[in-house]
Formats: sequence, structure tokens, C-alpha cells
Amino acid sequence: MLGRFPRRTDAWLFLALSLGGLLLSTTAVVGSLAHVGRPFPGFVVWDNLVVVALGRAEWTGLRAQVPFRAHVVRVDGQAVASRGALYDIVRSAPPGTVHSYVFEGPRGREERRVAAMTFTAWDYGATLGVYVLNGLAFLAVGLAVFYLKPDSRQSRALLAFGVVWGLYLVLDVDLFTAGRLHGLPLVLGALSPAAILHLGLTFPEPRAPVKQSSRPLVMVYAAGLVAGLAEVWMFHRWYAGLLVLDNALYLTLAGVSLLAMGWLAVGTFRGESPLARRRARVVLAGAITAFAIPVLALLAFIVLGYAVSFSLLTLTGFVFPLTIGYAVARHDLFEADRFVKVSLVYAVMTALMSFGYGGAVVLVDHAISDLQLARSSFFPIAFVLVVLATIVPLRDRVQRAVDRLFYRGRVDYKATVARASERMTRLLERDAIAGHLLATLREVLFIDTGTVWEREGDTLVRRGPGTGNGLDAIPANAPGIAVFEAHAGILSRDAAEESPRLRTEREALRALFTQLDATLLVPLLREGRPAGLLAVGRKRSGGPLSADDVDVLRTLANETAVALANAAALAELQQAQELLSRSERLAAIGELSAAVAHGIRNPLAGMRLATQLGLEHTAPGDPVREYMEDVLAEVDKLEAQVRGVLDFARPFEPRLEPTDLGMLVAGIVETLTPRLTAEGSTIAVDLPPDLPLIQADPTHLSHALQELVGNALDAMEDGGRVTISAAPAGDGIRRVRLHVADTGPGLPPEMRERVFQLFTTTKRKGTGLGLAVVRKIVERHGGTVVIEAGEPHGARFVVELPTAQRAMA
Repeated sequence: MLGRFPRRTDAWLFLALSLGGLLLSTTAVVGSLAHVGRPFPGFVVWDNLVVVALGRAEWTGLRAQVPFRAHVVRVDGQAVASRGALYDIVRSAPPGTVHSYVFEGPRGREERRVAAMTFTAWDYGATLGVYVLNGLAFLAVGLAVFYLKPDSRQSRALLAFGVVWGLYLVLDVDLFTAGRLHGLPLVLGALSPAAILHLGLTFPEPRAPVKQSSRPLVMVYAAGLVAGLAEVWMFHRWYAGLLVLDNALYLTLAGVSLLAMGWLAVGTFRGESPLARRRARVVLAGAITAFAIPVLALLAFIVLGYAVSFSLLTLTGFVFPLTIGYAVARHDLFEADRFVKVSLVYAVMTALMSFGYGGAVVLVDHAISDLQLARSSFFPIAFVLVVLATIVPLRDRVQRAVDRLFYRGRVDYKATVARASERMTRLLERDAIAGHLLATLREVLFIDTGTVWEREGDTLVRRGPGTGNGLDAIPANAPGIAVFEAHAGILSRDAAEESPRLRTEREALRALFTQLDATLLVPLLREGRPAGLLAVGRKRSGGPLSADDVDVLRTLANETAVALANAAALAELQQAQELLSRSERLAAIGELSAAVAHGIRNPLAGMRLATQLGLEHTAPGDPVREYMEDVLAEVDKLEAQVRGVLDFARPFEPRLEPTDLGMLVAGIVETLTPRLTAEGSTIAVDLPPDLPLIQADPTHLSHALQELVGNALDAMEDGGRVTISAAPAGDGIRRVRLHVADTGPGLPPEMRERVFQLFTTTKRKGTGLGLAVVRKIVERHGGTVVIEAGEPHGARFVVELPTAQRAMA
């Protein structure tokens, strides 16, 4: 049981407070129960004979208007010095005997005649029992939350609050009756404002005075302890001083309570985290319900002198420890807003219904008071039946109205999931599936930001639109990802910050949530194994996600995982079909190249030889010579095209080795410098110095890159700028992405895939072989090459190549 505490001192503190609280509470309750069934004066006094502000309307002391907090001086003409002496006199006569009392208080000396009563079990429950109930609730919640979350500052503040207030209320019943513990309740009462201030400065999140140091709290508790010890000293020695100090403590208590509620109200809007704002909303609802009216009544009692029984002030106090315990102990708090709304509105509706019922009764009573019917013995029965016939239907109507108010906006799970699933079955691309999921979140749950991540080997790759942070891939072995997958369930940022089980991994999870700009992570599970995750951002309203929202997210995530798996299988099948088709084409080209070698190159050689001989026997000015030169140029062009076809069809295996891409690009630029000068073009190179080495055949890859740069120069007939840049491809050490961009006219979208096909060209003098050779070389290196639209115009080739680190891994 005590093994969950991170520090041994916390375990011993919990054990000591639990056992000590149990022992003290038992002593106080057992001692107070001894007065049940015995005579008492009709009012309650401390052992120093000060009248306690406690009682029921039926008590003879309240009917006789015994002055609260006045000092009993005489009983039946006899001077008394203690509560024991007073009770001896009262119990020497039967209950109902009228006794004469002399009181001295702030209003001077007063006399009252009060009949003695028997202290019944109902009297105990309605007065002292309220103290015991609330005290035990405070104490139990403080200890329970500290046990659940011993490393939280909020839990420690609630522990101090629960112990001080819990024992103060429970031990007060001893102060009112047996008096065995005497000074301890007084000290705890003086510490109670400090406990409220401690909680207000710490909950829902630490505030400036205590954020860096606990010294201000120590000073506050020390001041309370001094005041408590002063009360103990004055208790039997100085009535006037005790009264002044008691008033000061009550005023401090009321002021600190209002201040704490004000801090909570501010925290509902300005909390640093969604968890803090949700906690503040929950606890503010509990504080208003439990303390708003009692605090105002306490001020009226102290400042205006109204007679108020303190048992009424503590009647609803137990609501506060329950709400604050709920707010601290729960990690998700998805139901927090609904809880707050329902609690407050139901409280208002209850008050309105009560006032309405009471008003109706008063009006009916006034209307029929002069009628003979009202004096009939059957009238009360008839009145009850009429009330039942009208109030019950009215209550049902009000209940339905409240239900519509809270639940009309709930998500229709079945319809939402059915629509999303139906759409996903028709989508064949993974980016489209992810985009549809995110669109559903925006339209149904009003979540503006989110990303879908799918596992590919040891990398999580983003699918669909991103969040603008440029992140496309995450290593699956990143600390935060590993912790999330081991968690095996939905994880919120709040839970990551608060859960004791995640204490050691908190920094890694915090970095992951920040990196993904998420408040909730939902796993994508495929056959029970993690296949990715859905990172969910904030709601458009700024409010928290509800439990209903989480249910929808969980279901949609599972549907998305299945859809992504189907799309991946289809993509692999299409890729295999494309590779098979390309292999078949290459095989056909290989067979054709053999025929070309035998059927075309030999005649071309004869044509070249004949043309060259003809040129040797033709005079320089002969018109035939020009035609022969044209024939020789076309023969050379045809020879080059045949040679390109043979080179393309010839199988080759690159000799891969770690290669510095920067040095490769520098060599290409140096080779092309004469052409750049002649055409008036420039090349800009932007390669980071820490770019990882790639795994490549320098000769073949240099040929492919030179072909890309040459193609870019060909596209810029009047000169322009070619930009060569490179960077890691999102996942750091696995791949490098190289860009070759030009400022030419660009390519229409329908041509961007076709240009890599054999004999496809957009240039007047092109052969349609260069880009096909580039694709073949890049793919033999385990890479990819695509063409995109340049910015603001032109074309951009994007080449992805594996790094040397990946090859070694």
C-alpha cells in the first residue's frame, strides 16, 4: 500500500496523519455522543462558558434569544466558573425546568429564562453531526488525493487543507461537549485561513508567491499558529481579548475564502493549461455551492450581528472537498464541463422550483384562508393530491428542457462513424484517407488542427495535410513515441503532466506533444499492434474534449488504421504491377536493342562512310556538299539515339559506397561552368555542411545529376538560374532529399509523370532518353525521383536517396 509513495517520508506522513486523524476523530465523536439522551440548557457553551453560535429553531435557548458568544455568569442566582458546574445545576432538575441565566457580552449584561431540554439523537445529527460529516469528508478527501498523487503540489495543498479543516470541524464537537482535547480545535481553527490561502495559491496551478519558494506559506502558517496559541492562552483568562481575536480570525477566514474564489474564477479563463482551466471550473462550482452563502452569512454574523447557527453554515461544506478531490484525482476530466454546467444549472433550477412552490403555497393559503373549505379535515388530503397532479408533470417538463439544453449538441456516433467509414472504403490513397479523417474532425468535433501518422518500418510518416511546422516523419524509436506506444491507449497532455506512472517519461512526452502541437494522442491499432497515431489539437471553442468526443476519436482512429492498411496493400500491388510492366518493357527494349545493333548500326556505318568519301571528292563551293553535311549530321544524331537506347537497356549494378553529395554537386558545377558562361545562366548551391553521406555509385549518380542539371539548362533558352539544394528528408538519418529547380517555363501537370517514360520529350532536339535514364539510375540506388511545379515558376526535380547511416543500420 505504501509502496506507491516516491519518498519514504511521504509514506510515513500519510500513515501518521491517517492514524492520528482516526484516533482524534474517534475520541471527539465518542465523547460527544455521551451527551445524547441527557439534559442540557437549551443552548451550547464552551468550557469557558461562552455561548456557541449553534442550535436548532426548536431549542429553548434560541427561542429565548440567548445572546450568541456572550459569557454565562450566573445560573439561578449561583455564580458558575465552568461548563461542568452549569450542567450540574441543569441536570439536578428534570427536563423542562426553567432556569434563570445572567450573560455578559458585547451588549452588556443580559438576563434570560430558558427551559432545560433533552439532547436527542436528532439534535445531535442536525448540529454536531453536520460538523462530523463535513469534517470527515474534508479529512478523507485530503488523504485520498494525497495517496493517489503524492508528488503533486496541488495534492499536498489539499492534504494540508483537508487535515486542518477536517480535524477542526470534527474536534469542534469535542470543544462543544466533552472538552477533552481543549486547545487543539482552537489552534486548528486559527490555521484554517492559512490552509485556504495555501490551497488558493497552489490550485489549480502554483501562483507567483509560492511558485519559486514555499517560504511565504511557512510564514502564513506560522502566523496562524501564533494566533491559535494566543487563543488557547486567552480561553480561560481574557474573554474580551478572545472575542476580538476570534472576530479577526472569522473576518480573515471570510476574506481569504472570497479571495480564493476570485483566484479560481480567474483561473477558469487564464489558466496556463487546459487541465488547470478545467480544474478551476470544477472547483469553482464546488466552492460556490459550498461556501458562497456561508461566507456571506458569516460576514453578516460578525459585522452586522445577525444570529446564525454555525451548523447551517457548514451544512453544504462537504460538496467542496468532493469536487476538489474529483478535479485533482482525475487525469482526463473529459466530463468536467458537463459536470459544472449540470451542477450549476440544476442548482439554479432547484432554487427556482423551490421558490415557485413556496410562492404558490403562500398564494393558495392566502386565497383560501377565509373560506370554510380550508377548515375541513379533508382539505389537506385534497391539497396534496392537487399538488402531486400539477407538480410532477411540471417537474417532468423542466427535466426534459434541461436534458435538451445539455444533450442536444451531442455527437451522433453511429451516423458520424458510418459516414466516415463509407467514405474511407471508397478512398484508395492514404493521404486522401487522412485528409478525410481530419475534415471529419473539423466538421463534427470542431477540432481545427490534427495530423495522422502511419508507421513505415522504423519511421512514422505523416499522411494528409500537416500543421505548418514542416514535420513529415518521426523516428519510431524516439523516446516520446516509444512511451506512447507502450502506454497502449489514448493519452492526453494533461495525463502526461499529471500521472504518477509517467513521472520518469514526462519530459519525453512533453516534447512529443509540443512537437506535434497536440492535446491528445490516439493510437492507430492494426491487429492489436501500433500502426501509427492520430495527433489531435485544440477545439475551435477552446473548450476541453469530452468523453463523448474521445469515444468518437477512438472509433474513427480504428477505422482509419484499417483503411490505411487497405490503401497500403493496394499501393504495393500497384507498384508491383508497375515494376512488372516496366520490367516487361525493358525486356522488350533489350530484345529490340539487339535487333537495332544488327539491323540499324551497320547500315548507319555504311551511310557515314559513303557520305565522308563523298565529301572528300566534293569541292568546297559545290552545292551538293551542304546536303552531304546535313546527311552526316542526321546520321550522327541517329547513332547517338541508338547508343542511348542500348545504354538504357543494358543492365548494370551500381557499386554503392558512402558518398559526399556536396563534392559530387561541386564536380558537376565545375564541369558545366563553360556552358553556363556561354548561355548566361547561373547555378546556386545550398547544401548544409552537416548533410549525411549518401550510399551511392559516384559515377552513375553523377551522370544522373548532370542530366538533371543539363535538362534544367535546356529548359531556360534565354538563360536563368538553377538552384541545387538538399536536406534530410524529415526522418533525420534515413534519407536525403535533393532539389534541382530552374526558372524556365515549367511543365503542365499531365506531363510531369510522362517525362520519365522512354522517348518522351518536350524539347525540339531532345531524344526522350535522358530522364528515363535518370529514373533508372536513381531507382537502382533505392531512391525516387519526381518533378513538381517550381516557385514561383519553372520546374523542380525532387530526388530522395538513402543515407549511408541507413545502409549500415
